[in-house]
Amino acid sequence: MKAFLGRLGIRWLLNLGVTDHLGLESSVRVQLSNLISILGIFSNIQYSFFFAIAGAPHYQLMNVIHCFVILVLVLVLYLNWKERYSLSRIILVFTISVPLFFVSTISFGTSGGFYYYFLMFAIVPFVIFSYEEKWWILFVFLMNTSFYIWFEFFGHPGKFIEGTLLYQKEVQEMFRINSVVSCLSFVALFMFYFLRNINRIQKEMIRTNDHKDRIFSILAHDLKGPIGTMSTYLGYLTNSLPEREELIFGLKELKKSTNQTYLILENLLDWVRNETKKTQYNPANLNLTAILKNAMDILSMQATDKGICWETNISEDHCIYCDERMTATVLRNILSNAVKYSHPKGKVFIEAEPISQFLEIRFQDQGVGMSVDLLEKIMEGKRFASGFGTIGEKGTGLGLLVCIDLLREQGGSLQAISKLEEGTKIIIRIPLAR
Repeated sequence: MKAFLGRLGIRWLLNLGVTDHLGLESSVRVQLSNLISILGIFSNIQYSFFFAIAGAPHYQLMNVIHCFVILVLVLVLYLNWKERYSLSRIILVFTISVPLFFVSTISFGTSGGFYYYFLMFAIVPFVIFSYEEKWWILFVFLMNTSFYIWFEFFGHPGKFIEGTLLYQKEVQEMFRINSVVSCLSFVALFMFYFLRNINRIQKEMIRTNDHKDRIFSILAHDLKGPIGTMSTYLGYLTNSLPEREELIFGLKELKKSTNQTYLILENLLDWVRNETKKTQYNPANLNLTAILKNAMDILSMQATDKGICWETNISEDHCIYCDERMTATVLRNILSNAVKYSHPKGKVFIEAEPISQFLEIRFQDQGVGMSVDLLEKIMEGKRFASGFGTIGEKGTGLGLLVCIDLLREQGGSLQAISKLEEGTKIIIRIPLAR
């Protein structure tokens, strides 16, 4: 169904004016405004033919009014596209009532039941205006309700020329039935669309709260540890005159804590940027070896302390088309996990080879591995509790999630293969240099 609507261009029309800076609630109002405009255009075209065929009184004048309304509704779509949302909504709520008013005044009277549409248009402002625009909502509601009451209690049946289709009572009843069914169908469509998007808003709120809780958890626990360690060692170094060996040991611990804090903050910021769609992607042709070496240098102290040995099989000629910051973050996270979950004196194997339009980079460790359940959660982007490393290192649970998102942003991919106590193999694909 989505593909069919996409071919017709309906989905494009529905999303006119919907931009990244709009919130979900505002986007829904713009989409509903577009939906009402599209339905109004089709309805006016349809009734122009019906009135001409049925011989409605003054149908030539009514068709001129229909053409005017169609042009104004096209203008509403244009204004949404130009992000002039308030003006487009105000024009819309007044324009949609125009043809009904003239139909019920100079053509059909109360015979066709067209004035029933005023009841439908009385609820339209509730779904396209925000609460802050409540006076507009009230005004449009009262205006359309007043029109309905006037025609219902003070209106007169239309006068039709003998020999035309509309002169027959059965045809008039068909128009009345069509008006009732159309009103109910349009209201159901608006409500369904609105409820669908309310459900999206609720899910977004749940996701936002989950992200907030995760950020607070990282700030309260994962950053507290390394910063506390740095404070302790700095206090020790400033309050005493340590021996050379103790000084070197303390500085090494400070460097490890600094690196850990940096990685946690970088992962957190990258994750937040990606979730809020504010990631800046600046690709270029880059040498993989240079980026990988920088990542290994940052983690060299942690690897050395655990006796982890790198074994690489990567050509100096391998170049990739990527964003340097994103790719560096991905490599650091993967290598950091490999060190963290490897047993002391273990090995981490790194190799790369071109496959089709991508460079496939494989990282294999001999560490604790992951359960099937944990692996599924990671690949599905679900929240999970990060375990401790083999010597008590703490993680945020964001590393691989950030990697998946950053690789996807660059047109790449990540695959993980793991078994408990047998190690983990991470395979990433990044587009080759162009």
